[in-house]
Amino acid sequence: MDFLLTKAKSDIDAIRTAAPADMERLIAASTKCFPYKSATEASEAFKSQLDINSCDNKGNDAVSGALFVVRDEITAAIEKIMTIERFIALSTPPMEDGNNFGVTVQMMVAKFSKDVKDELTKILDSLPGYFDARAGAYEKMPTVPSKSSSSSSSSSTSSGGKDGDEKKESSSTSTEEKKSGSTSMDRANHVVAIDVSYYFKLKVALSTLTDNYAVVIDNVNKNFDKLSAPKGHSGSNSMSMF
Repeated sequence: MDFLLTKAKSDIDAIRTAAPADMERLIAASTKCFPYKSATEASEAFKSQLDINSCDNKGNDAVSGALFVVRDEITAAIEKIMTIERFIALSTPPMEDGNNFGVTVQMMVAKFSKDVKDELTKILDSLPGYFDARAGAYEKMPTVPSKSSSSSSSSSTSSGGKDGDEKKESSSTSTEEKKSGSTSMDRANHVVAIDVSYYFKLKVALSTLTDNYAVVIDNVNKNFDKLSAPKGHSGSNSMSMF
């Protein structure tokens, strides 16, 4: 199993090295993806973009774009946290009496990392709900037109006539577009409210990711000696958390 530990050490070094750039990217993503500072500001912007007279639901680019960014960042963070957990697990020494403080450090850092990973996984699982909720609300807007088409065909054959046997065929196709009623602002506002709700849920999710991932990396950096060799160093048994 030594080769796995060697690989884990290499991976953890890469994660620690990349951490400052990762944090800068997360902070920049928050600024880029979430320009609206209040629910009212976001609501007014989204309402102006909503086309209530189209049967083509084009979605909300601001919310869906932010969702894809948050999804990618969460999945990347989960993978890195799993690497940290693997490194700690492979670095855990055999169980024995005495001098177990380093192992306690490993357990505490591993537990916090797992808690963060579980929270991020729950957020990730909730993201597809946006598209289902919005699609359902959009379909209920009464002015969204629906299209129906019908086609028919017929054929007949006659014989013995002046011109001999004769076969006739005909076909027709028609398309009808219907609107179910006048505009309901409550229905339109419902769609916008879903956009606004998920917009700020995604903003909170990215903030949660940024804060918690920073603490995970900070725990690893401050306690790296204990994590990598819990019984291999003499001296102070100090530990830093948060």
